[in-house]
Amino acid sequence: MLQGWITYDNRTVMMQEMSHQHMSNIYYYTRYVLPELYEDSIRNYIQMWLRKRFGGVILNYHPHPDFLWEREYLLRKGYLKEDGRIVVNNNIIGWYESNKNE
Repeated sequence: MLQGWITYDNRTVMMQEMSHQHMSNIYYYTRYVLPELYEDSIRNYIQMWLRKRFGGVILNYHPHPDFLWEREYLLRKGYLKEDGRIVVNNNIIGWYESNKNE
């Protein structure tokens, strides 16, 4: 199975070195933002790593502000609200903080 994750900027981050926030973001991305692109085996694998490394705690979704495609997609889907909240199926899953340089 995967030993690392390829990021939006084409870096590979190893699962055992990935930050808690990054792994939590992948959890939301694969389950709520673009679930149609990921098989259950990938989603389950991410959840296994969250249990293994962080006791199963999943942080709120907080996308990286430099991943502009993700922001645009969240807006198109109606998930990103004007106040920065990310809401999917009437559930707040996180927030978006824009890059100060925009």
